[in-house]
Amino acid sequence: MREQRTIVDGVDFGKVFQFQHLFGAIGSSMQPGRMILGLCMVLILFAGGRIWDSVSGDDARAYMGTVSVEELSQARSLAIAKSATALSNDAPEGSEHWTVAVAQANLLEAWEDYLFEGDVNALERAEFEDIYASLEKVRTQGPFEASALFIASSWNSIVDGALHFEPVQMWQGVVAIVWELPQLIWNAGFHWFITLYGLLFVYVLCIGGGAISRMQAVQHARGQRISIPEALEFSTSRWRSLFEAVLGPAMVVAFFSVLLMVLGLVLLNVPWLNIVGGLLYGIFLVCGLVISLVAVGYCVCFPILIPSVVIEHCSGSEAVQRSFAYLVSKTLYFIGYLALLIIAMVFGYIVVRLITNLTLDATAGLVGAWTFNQSLVGAGSMPEHAIPTFGGAWYETSASWFVTFWETIVHDFMIGWICSGFFSVSTTMYLLMRKNCDGQDTRDIWWHGVEQGTAIPRD
Repeated sequence: MREQRTIVDGVDFGKVFQFQHLFGAIGSSMQPGRMILGLCMVLILFAGGRIWDSVSGDDARAYMGTVSVEELSQARSLAIAKSATALSNDAPEGSEHWTVAVAQANLLEAWEDYLFEGDVNALERAEFEDIYASLEKVRTQGPFEASALFIASSWNSIVDGALHFEPVQMWQGVVAIVWELPQLIWNAGFHWFITLYGLLFVYVLCIGGGAISRMQAVQHARGQRISIPEALEFSTSRWRSLFEAVLGPAMVVAFFSVLLMVLGLVLLNVPWLNIVGGLLYGIFLVCGLVISLVAVGYCVCFPILIPSVVIEHCSGSEAVQRSFAYLVSKTLYFIGYLALLIIAMVFGYIVVRLITNLTLDATAGLVGAWTFNQSLVGAGSMPEHAIPTFGGAWYETSASWFVTFWETIVHDFMIGWICSGFFSVSTTMYLLMRKNCDGQDTRDIWWHGVEQGTAIPRD
C-alpha cells in the first residue's frame, strides 16, 4: 500500500511535520513481540528486586521522603497494639515487642479461629480488614519495594497532571523519578543496592530496551517486523556499546564527584593546606559545573542513548556525543520532542490501563456470575492492599491462588508495556532529532552490509 502524501505549493507536509510518528509508535509498541519483551524485562527486575529485599532485610520505608523515622515508629507501635487486641482478644504477653510481620501472623491466626467459631457479621469483618490494612501500611519495605512504589506514585502523578493539564505536576513527577529517587536511595545508605541492582537494571534496559528499539527502527525504516530472537541477538551483540552509552556519563559524574570529595578531605581539613584549597576552589567550581552539565544532559538525553546505538550500530561514546550534540544544536526541538514523548507515553498508558482493568473486571464479573464459593474472592482490578481469605476449602484456596497468579501476569503486562512504549517512542524521537540536526532521512538505519555508524554500503 502506497503512503499518501500531501504536497501544497511544493511543500511536502509529510516531511515538514513528522511529530505524529511519536504517537504512531505508541500503536506499534502494543505488538505482541514487544509486549512479551517488556513483560520479560519486568519479571526479571521484579525477581531480582524481591530476592534482594528478602535477603538483605533492609527497611527503606522511612527513607522515601513520605514519613519520618519517628512517625513511622509511632504508627507501627499503634498498629501492632490495635492488632494485639483485635476481635475482642486480650493482648498476648510480650506483644509490645512484636514486629509488624509477627502482628500480621497473629491477626490472621486470630481471624481464622474467629471464623471457625461461628458466623461473622459485616462489622467484625470490616474491623479485621481495617486493622490488617493498617499493618500493611507500616510493614517493612525493602529498598526495591520502596523504590518501586515511589516510582509508581510519581508516574501516577505524571498521568494525573496530564489529565488535568498541569505541566508543572508532570515535570515534578519526572524529576522525582530521574533525579530525586537515586539521591534518596544513596543518602539512605543503600549503596550496595543502587550499585549491584543498578547494574542489573542497566543490563535489562540495554538488552531488552535495545531489542525493542531495534524492532521499532526496522519496522519504521523497512516495514518489517523482526522476531524476538533476532532483536535480542542484535542487542546482545552490542551490549558493550549499550553499556558504554548508558553508564559513560554516569561514570564521568561519579569520577568528578569522588575527586571533589577527596580534594575537599585533603586540602580543606589539613592545616596550612586550607589556603591552597581556598585558592583552588575556583577549579573545584569548574569541576562542579562539569558535574552539573553532564548530569543534566545525561538525564535529558537518556531516552535516545540506547536507540542511537541500535540505529547507527555505533560505539557508546559516539552515541553519547550524538545525543549531546543534538541537545545543544537543536535545544528547542529536543525539549519539544521530549515533551511529546511524555504526552504520548501518558496517552498510551491510559489506554493500556483502561484495557487491563476492563479485562480483569469483565472476566471476574462474568466468570463469577455463577461461582458460589471463594474461588474468585478479590478477583478483578487489583486493590492497593489484598486481604487474605479464610474459611474456604483447600481447593477453593488453590483456585483463588491461580486466579491471582494469572491476574498478576496481566497486571505485569501493563507495566511491561511502559518499557515497550518508552523505547518505541524514544527510538522515533531519535530518528526525528537526527532528521532535524543532520538532515538524514528517518528511514536510514544501519543494516548488514553497510559501514558501522553510517549508511554507506561496504565495498
